[in-house]
Amino acid sequence: CNKLFKKLTGKEMRSFKDLNVAYKPEDGKKRFPGVVVSIRELVNLPIVVKDFETGIKTEQGEDRCIVAIEVNGEAKKFFTNSEEMKNILAQVKEMPDGFPFETTIKTETFGKGRTKYVFT
Repeated sequence: CNKLFKKLTGKEMRSFKDLNVAYKPEDGKKRFPGVVVSIRELVNLPIVVKDFETGIKTEQGEDRCIVAIEVNGEAKKFFTNSEEMKNILAQVKEMPDGFPFETTIKTETFGKGRTKYVFT
């Protein structure tokens, strides 16, 4: 195919990877690699937070946040609606070289037996 193209056109056929193009979603939101995990599965595990995206619509509601993480070198992601986590991630984003960072997610009980998840 490549040789025929060159014979017919006199040009070398370019490889896709040399074109340097990537998918750009219409909604402008980032897409992260890895499987979606429950934040409950991440409690007390060392993780690396790589990036995040806000304003994501899910079955649980509008304006969710998806967080791209790495666990033992494996790409994963989780959704959160925690205002505290979203605020902290926004602050880290403003810092030069804020991402990636290491953390461990812990649980804190509040109110009438409710649980929240926090970075430590």
